[in-house]
Amino acid sequence: MRFVDQNDVGFRLRWATVVLTFVCGMWSSSPRSLFASPALQRQTSAPTGGVIVADARVNLRGGPGMTYLILAKIEPGATVTVLAYNPAEDWVRIRVDSTGRTGWVAANLVQLREAAPAPLLLLPTPTPDPVLSASTPATGAANQPVHTEPSAPAAALALDPTAPPVAVTQPANMNVRGGPGTHYPVVSTVRAGSALPIVALGPNRDWYKVDIAGLDEAWIAASLAQSGGALDTLTVVADEQLPPPPAPPAAPSSVAAASTAPSPAVGDAPPPSGGGFFAYGIQAHLWQNSEKQFIAGQIHGIGFTWVKQQLRWEFMEDSPGHVNWSEADQVVDVMHGNGFNILYSVFTAPQWSRPDKPGTGGPPNDFNLFADFVGKVAGRYCGRVQALEIWNEQNLQREWEGFPIDPALYMDLLRRSYTAAKNSCPSMLIISGAPTPAGNTHDAVDDVEYLRGMYAHGLARYSDGIGVHPSGFANPPEVTVQDWQAGRYTPPPSHFDHRSFYFRSTMEEYRNVMVANGDVNKRLWPTEFGWGSSPTPFPGYEYQANITESAQAQYIVRAYLLMREWGWVAVPFLWNLNFSEGEMATFRVAGRPAYEALKSLPK
Repeated sequence: MRFVDQNDVGFRLRWATVVLTFVCGMWSSSPRSLFASPALQRQTSAPTGGVIVADARVNLRGGPGMTYLILAKIEPGATVTVLAYNPAEDWVRIRVDSTGRTGWVAANLVQLREAAPAPLLLLPTPTPDPVLSASTPATGAANQPVHTEPSAPAAALALDPTAPPVAVTQPANMNVRGGPGTHYPVVSTVRAGSALPIVALGPNRDWYKVDIAGLDEAWIAASLAQSGGALDTLTVVADEQLPPPPAPPAAPSSVAAASTAPSPAVGDAPPPSGGGFFAYGIQAHLWQNSEKQFIAGQIHGIGFTWVKQQLRWEFMEDSPGHVNWSEADQVVDVMHGNGFNILYSVFTAPQWSRPDKPGTGGPPNDFNLFADFVGKVAGRYCGRVQALEIWNEQNLQREWEGFPIDPALYMDLLRRSYTAAKNSCPSMLIISGAPTPAGNTHDAVDDVEYLRGMYAHGLARYSDGIGVHPSGFANPPEVTVQDWQAGRYTPPPSHFDHRSFYFRSTMEEYRNVMVANGDVNKRLWPTEFGWGSSPTPFPGYEYQANITESAQAQYIVRAYLLMREWGWVAVPFLWNLNFSEGEMATFRVAGRPAYEALKSLPK
């Protein structure tokens, strides 16, 4: 690749203005050296417009340096928005205007349109990521819904409105259905980038009938494809010409048997709010911790505004009707008193509520007992606790002990809990329990399949936000399983051959399920995410030996930046701030480079 002459006087003067403007502002407000710590630092200012100046395509990378992953290629002359500048490396963070992708390029490759300062960002000293081949571009940043760059056929046809209509699929694995709607069965799946001839439009023009060999009826959602060609020439299929919709499935008998008491009335419960905002959150060890005020100071230190605490019902109601609120009250008093928003994750059941079942890791025999407790929590803390997550990782047997791993059963629990909470406190945000990232095994159900099952049983109606636990294991946040499958990514020794091992893949797959179910105005709530680091990992966490503490800091920061930009994430909660025992301590950020790096994320 050939680069622009770095001695260009006009270019140098414009970037000198950027740096000097920032330095002068920092000098007047702080006596510390700009480069005294590896923490992120920033100055709030409007983004600056620019254009890529190069003789060949430019690599868009995941961080400010050549050791970071290549995320995409940018064409010469592409217009960009400069979001941040890193003077230590002389790189800029940009958003490509035509695709929405964000990443880093060398500063000398961007010609500024004006001499306005860009925010300054300093990342910790880079640790090289696992290799992502430069020969093939990786999948890009996702929007709403998740997009990929147009394929060559789509780009060409978009410029030729007389060409035969074609749709190029966007999701990694896109469902093809037997009719224009998610209530039709899935008849096939196609890979991202598949170019499918469009033969007709659905009645509302939001579904395409496509030509796939061997299928009489093949339909894809228009919102999940990029289209080109002469769409105006296509026939719009009338309602009476559609294939007959399938009969609705019978209600699972397990749901009817889950509770002997009648379900609470739902007619008066407020509808979901959607929660259209982004904020930074973190999970802290607060329960029975005498240093709650100190912990509040630690969270203030990184500028976060949300804190998560697990609320185990089994610890609070040791006999029917006798609830000990003292510890939960203390957590709320200190955290709310310090100005934080609070998410309580409510789960586990006392043994008295499930006497015929082992342990406390599953729900009660009568789901109304749990819903009643949730309603009491919502009423007691209305206005001081902002959100409740209903259960935790219910697609894992040990978290759903004594019951079949059935999304219909969980939705029965959520429906009752949502109604009880909203009737006690209409402003309380109800977040669906986050499944654990997993494939289908003897003790777990694939979390994406499970999420589809939740939607099939009413998730959109009974949640303000969708919980997700997007673990990254030892894989960088920008990489997807498709990168490994295509040979673009050289992975660590383990935890790389399934979608559930990739932070971004899990996030994008969940968003695609939301879009496919029409739940587009709601946001994902990552109620637990993070990367652990340990030179001597615990059994089952051996992948952590591949992550240095510096890499942990980089991955966490880059994940937050991705989620902030996507536009369909609400409050990500980092796991964790300050846990000090067992494998949980390997994920903590307090006392590590990650804590310093989090301080100056764009707030």
